[in-house]
Amino acid sequence: AILAQVLSLRPLTVLMAALLLALATSALAVARAVQLPSVRSGSTLAERVRNEAKWSVHLGDRVYYTPPVSMLELSQESSSYYYTMGSEEALTSEMKAHRVGGEGRMHILHLPKGPSMLQIPRSGDRRAAFSSLVQLQHGAVHTSSAFPAYVHSQSTQDASDEVSALEAEAAKSITSEVYRDFLSRFVAIGANGMTTRSYSNAEASKVAEDFLLSEFTKMGLTACLHEFTGPGNKLSNIVGYLPGAGTGSLTVGAHYDSRPFDAKAPGAEDNGSGVAAMLSVAHAFTSAKVKPQKTVYFVAFAAEEPGLIGSAAFVSALEGSGTAIPTKCQPSASFLKGRRMLPTRVDENTAIILDEVGWVTPKFKNQTINFEATDLPGTISMMDQMLSVNTLLNAKPLEVVHNNAPFGSDHMSFLNRGMPAVLVVNGDDEAYPNYHKSTDTIENVNMDYATKVTKIVFGGAIRIAGIQA
Repeated sequence: AILAQVLSLRPLTVLMAALLLALATSALAVARAVQLPSVRSGSTLAERVRNEAKWSVHLGDRVYYTPPVSMLELSQESSSYYYTMGSEEALTSEMKAHRVGGEGRMHILHLPKGPSMLQIPRSGDRRAAFSSLVQLQHGAVHTSSAFPAYVHSQSTQDASDEVSALEAEAAKSITSEVYRDFLSRFVAIGANGMTTRSYSNAEASKVAEDFLLSEFTKMGLTACLHEFTGPGNKLSNIVGYLPGAGTGSLTVGAHYDSRPFDAKAPGAEDNGSGVAAMLSVAHAFTSAKVKPQKTVYFVAFAAEEPGLIGSAAFVSALEGSGTAIPTKCQPSASFLKGRRMLPTRVDENTAIILDEVGWVTPKFKNQTINFEATDLPGTISMMDQMLSVNTLLNAKPLEVVHNNAPFGSDHMSFLNRGMPAVLVVNGDDEAYPNYHKSTDTIENVNMDYATKVTKIVFGGAIRIAGIQA
């Protein structure tokens, strides 16, 4: 619009206006380049900053602090700054204009008028979405390249000896051979000579749906297609239903679609690894004839890649809105006061989501898994249970870290509606080199590591769902 106005002026005026436009553009570029002052953490300067600055925050290997008054572009108040977690490659131009600091996936944004100044992508995959904006607090420490170790809250009661014994016995059916079998058959799915499970490929999606329905049925679960309308075509979540004796539900879920959208897309790590783990957990439940207190849903979600579409549809169904889950995959009316639907208290529905759980980063000394969720009582209890199981069921336990700024996978569909949910994802998912590439093949999946993750989720699911007396 500015350029159009310039072109409508007389020649001399055009020259002057062009000069002003160039100056304005230059000034904008300078404004965008302004960054908060910072010093390297661990240095003597960092300690001085912490003691003398009006406010400071430790992010990654830098300590950011109050800008000098000469930096007129930046506010003196820490309340004007917010941080968010997400891939740097997903930053919008608007976000870049407000970004004044950060490292890796952690970004500091200058928003003196509050979060309403900026729209950030929230619905998307691991490298397309961001966590909620959180106001900076003086003295806070935020890690970016490696998440902190998860520590048991001590507020969650451990499982009884009876439940622990059941977990240990049932977990014997979770082996690397069983996991590999599920994964190898699943990543071979495709149509018309191309390996893919892209949501936009109706033929390949149908093959994936039939495969998952068959696997659930062979296990003895009630299997259903939860159909809904997606972008451009009808889509389906595939549900394996295990009824409970009381109210409430636990969803053990993993998205089954893959990328690239229009090329070979085996999607072994993303997210064949999660689907194979979910199927292995379901197999262990049914092999041990577990009778849960809560209803358990094993769900393969459609269309996570284009924006968490399948999980959003499923969560809407849990709330009693949107396209309903088929009747045969809903709890009976006998314990729901005559209503053939799910509980209306959203926090009675919980979820463990598996996404990218097979690749082991070479950056870490020990094999590591990340529990990602907000730090609320419901999710803390779930993470506590899975942490306890890690040492019980794995001879060499995994290192467990925790990100409390969740983003970018199907757990967000639950968390955004008040339902406790934990994402289980490999400890350095940002570094996976074959993400959304045709080279995301089964050779990239470490079967031993993925099997350990599966045991953690299985034991956690047993404890969260509860066992009938």
